[in-house]
Amino acid sequence: MKKIFLLTALVLALAVAIPARAQSGCDDTPENPTLILAGLASGVFAVSNVRTRIRARRVTKDTKK
Repeated sequence: MKKIFLLTALVLALAVAIPARAQSGCDDTPENPTLILAGLASGVFAVSNVRTRIRARRVTKDTKK
């Protein structure tokens, strides 16, 4: 499950990064790096938040036994 999730996240990151390359002028800079970094940071925060909630539920279930 973890490997599938990480692979999906990598594919999604590449799918977002590849079209973000500049259309003209400098070929190796994105159009708006601030938006790309903000989106990446939001995704990382969301994944971290979900992992924290899952771990909290597991601890709660283990202590109820």
